[in-house]
Amino acid sequence: MSEKTILTKGIAMAEYMAGNRDVRYFIELCKQCRNYGNSWLCPPFEFDVDDRLKRWNTAMIVLFRFERPKEADTPESVKALFREHRIEMEKRLLELERKYGGLAVGLSGECPLCDECARMKGAKCVHPDKSRPSLESFGFDIGKTMEALFGVQIEWAKEGKLPQIFSLVGALFHNQSPGTIRF
Repeated sequence: MSEKTILTKGIAMAEYMAGNRDVRYFIELCKQCRNYGNSWLCPPFEFDVDDRLKRWNTAMIVLFRFERPKEADTPESVKALFREHRIEMEKRLLELERKYGGLAVGLSGECPLCDECARMKGAKCVHPDKSRPSLESFGFDIGKTMEALFGVQIEWAKEGKLPQIFSLVGALFHNQSPGTIRF
């Protein structure tokens, strides 16, 4: 596994939602993705997102930043690297969810648990105990979150060159006081 840094920040849910959420903007982006309506981790959901979010008074935001090894220079190798870190981060978030209650929120992109989502066949999720929607699918702005809470900007590929540092952002929404849960 590549070198990584893990940062966390506890924030009142109302404050996080007010400063980092733009549902209309992000739902329009979601609609442009092939996973929209085809994955249980993507909108449209069978539940009301606002009702689900208002249950929680605190957000613990987790930022995983990791270096890209020189040998990770193809789309396939970068995807494998992301998958490795994503699985670790989501596993830890789910452990905290089970321990403290709340709702773990994962990462965008394809679910790492199934090759094809059961939603494509009209069936329920095969792994509801392990899979979680992303912050983006709930309308949260990851770039704004990273800058506002951690003072870090997303590094993008430029002129065909991959960035050296990648970032993943997840969260645990819960009802403990900010700062009481450790990642």
